[in-house]
Amino acid sequence: MRKIVMRIKAIMNRRSKNGGNNNLKTLLKKGLEPLLTGIEETAYPGHATEIAAQAARENIDTVVAVGGDGTVNEVLNGIVGTNVALGIVPTGTANDLASLYKIPADIDQACAVVVKRRLQSVDVISVNDRHYVTSGGLGFPCQVVRMANKIKHHALVGRLLARILGSKLYILAVLCAILKKARTAEALSVECNGSSMKLDPLWVIVSNQTFLGRNFLIAPGAVNSDGMFDVCLVQNHTTRFQVLSIVKKVIGGKHTHSPCVKIWRANELLLESEKALSFFADGELLGQAQKFNVRIMPRALNLIVPQAISGA
Repeated sequence: MRKIVMRIKAIMNRRSKNGGNNNLKTLLKKGLEPLLTGIEETAYPGHATEIAAQAARENIDTVVAVGGDGTVNEVLNGIVGTNVALGIVPTGTANDLASLYKIPADIDQACAVVVKRRLQSVDVISVNDRHYVTSGGLGFPCQVVRMANKIKHHALVGRLLARILGSKLYILAVLCAILKKARTAEALSVECNGSSMKLDPLWVIVSNQTFLGRNFLIAPGAVNSDGMFDVCLVQNHTTRFQVLSIVKKVIGGKHTHSPCVKIWRANELLLESEKALSFFADGELLGQAQKFNVRIMPRALNLIVPQAISGA
């Protein structure tokens, strides 16, 4: 008889786009047994982090995030700094990390990927006392995240739109945020690579991979296992049309040569503002602060993938 050495804990977010599937638990048990030690559902924000951290303390070697990028983020924050591997069964709206590595949306196929346990070492980005693995930042995207969450959590209408639109829900959220945009000057100090600048940006996005929200090619050259992150800074704009124009360019990755855009690579970044600002990461708002210390943690996550990315 084959000796079972792999122990899996699955953490499920029922509030994700497809997390309400009544057959989801049955499919997870079928796909992950006999390696599965249990399935736990999240009950409140931050719960997945607590469950993942406890699993690590119990010597569980594999934690599976069943949800979207927000669930992946919470699980990541519970296991970062350990040898626990992260598996993903993507049931969210954008599923950016899963999409990057072509982790199947089909539950059975995603479970098969987990069981094979092919590992890819992935960089993690640390901001103050939190961590993320796809993209994060401040400015206009925080308004988009708020709008997307407002749409998704709007009872039946929101869930229906999320199911119909999928990741394109973020395009709808961008349009709604542009319509509501009120320009406010927020002086921001940026220190990086030995230089500093003060400006009023539309956004500063720090990325670990090429795309954001599945549809926005924010950092065309980013690689999430090279010990660096990509910074995209866009100057603020006075009109909604100007904001729409730069967003349209981002969808095709054509913003990189725009005069209002500055893109560079680094492993540390300091952002400071006179007032508290919101910071988003992995599609969720982390909270507000006046100072954000951003740094790379090279290959700090063991991610289970179908096949390693060439050159990663």
